[in-house]
Amino acid sequence: MSHGSALTQKARYRSHCTGRGHQTSLQQLASPVDQHPVPDADRDQARLEASVFERLGGTVDYCAHPVGVAYTLPATDHLVVGLDAKLGPRHRLPQHSLGALLPTRYTGTKDSVEGPGGIMGARLHRIDADGLHLGLVGTDAHVILAGPTPNQWRSILADHRAWCTDHQLAPLWDAPELTRPERDYLAQDPTWWEERAGTAWIASGLLRRIALLHTVTKPFCVRYWQHGLGWKFELCYEHGVSVDHDALIEHLTHPRWGMRLQVKRDFCACKPCDCDGGAERSCWFRFDPGLGYGDVAVHFRRTRADYRTADVYERLVAAGAEPAWLEQALPAQHERMADQATPTAARQPRTPAVLA
Repeated sequence: MSHGSALTQKARYRSHCTGRGHQTSLQQLASPVDQHPVPDADRDQARLEASVFERLGGTVDYCAHPVGVAYTLPATDHLVVGLDAKLGPRHRLPQHSLGALLPTRYTGTKDSVEGPGGIMGARLHRIDADGLHLGLVGTDAHVILAGPTPNQWRSILADHRAWCTDHQLAPLWDAPELTRPERDYLAQDPTWWEERAGTAWIASGLLRRIALLHTVTKPFCVRYWQHGLGWKFELCYEHGVSVDHDALIEHLTHPRWGMRLQVKRDFCACKPCDCDGGAERSCWFRFDPGLGYGDVAVHFRRTRADYRTADVYERLVAAGAEPAWLEQALPAQHERMADQATPTAARQPRTPAVLA
């Protein structure tokens, strides 16, 4: 294999995983020659990235991209996460993310509050042209949240500080070391936190490749949550859209550049026809990290033929989803919307789409 073809393959893989263009990926990989297209994070970096992945919040409503991440830029010593602007039709995803990521201490009198909020030990280092910089106290871990301009980030942060004051929350994200509330909370179950640190590479690797959910497969909705030391995903597809789980699996478990995961097919209902009367179909896969725990379970779900996605489509439009993406992820609903917007006399007969 020539160097040129090897570099092209690396760039294609990086582009699919990160959501950045092929030419941009080529430029980033041109030097050094042996650079990994999606490098692994070290233990501390993975800890921070796993916590960011858990708490980003892009799965509680619809965003322009699955889980609210437009792109990533992974490097050996840091990760850039490009956030979508909106969470659903009304909320700002960057502001929502700060509420989930930055640690706080409740100062009120309610007895039901359990420990500090946010990521224990996360610290806000600075805001600059690259974005909002997060670190992990006592480490060199570094995650940059990109998307808003510096002035927008400063405004979002000021709003968040005011919100914390109104809700009796004291910010901990400026403290140079772990605060007493954070230390006490972590000391309650040190074994659990050590086990989480040992599996953090799984969530870190998934976050670094999160754009696969809109580059090689086209679910209109993605939900994920932590399950013990592992993760569960549900990817929903409109009826008639190819699930493409094999492409996703091939990228995640690529023999040279993928994650150290063994794929197990638990159940697959994919059929080359619509011979089941348009019923919902499900495929279940597990990705085993070989630890005896920490599995990633993925449910690929294709909706039944009469499942209506008008509300989903409207929420995605309101969240800023591009028409080109909507045409791929929700082609039937996109066509219906186009027909509604086109005068009857101007409509042309359409060739029926071939079902996957």
